[in-house]
Amino acid sequence: MSNITVCARFRPLSSKEKRDHGANICIQSVDSESFIIKDKKDEGFTFSFDKVFYEKSKQADVYEFLVLPIVQDSVNAIYGTIIAYGQTGAGKTYSMEGLNILESDEEKKGILPRVVDVLFACIRSSDESTKYSIKLSMVEIYMEKVRYVCVGDSDW
Repeated sequence: MSNITVCARFRPLSSKEKRDHGANICIQSVDSESFIIKDKKDEGFTFSFDKVFYEKSKQADVYEFLVLPIVQDSVNAIYGTIIAYGQTGAGKTYSMEGLNILESDEEKKGILPRVVDVLFACIRSSDESTKYSIKLSMVEIYMEKVRYVCVGDSDW
């Protein structure tokens, strides 16, 4: 993948949101690339992206569309970056890690565990004369504190 892909993802409403707001949500789906946000005056603003993942989208859908091409490129020595951006509670951690990064539920598994699984599967199936150096890092900024996690920095 040689260009930047920008997607929007909407998580399902929480039980509190459903209770407090019912069916009065401000997001209206248009198609797989656009949505409308309505303000308090009921005016709509249309936003378009390369892809929109609505609340019923599966973790695998996001991974296959957005991340798998980056992982495939990385196996061919092309660097890749994934940025999850949004306000607190928008679903970034769920998208990246899943319910629990150590969770084995395949359907709810996030982007990071899927990346690691596929990278190591590619390495195991590659020619034994091919050498790989893997460094996977993550930076999280939460409440003005930076958390940096670096997974591996080893040769295979």
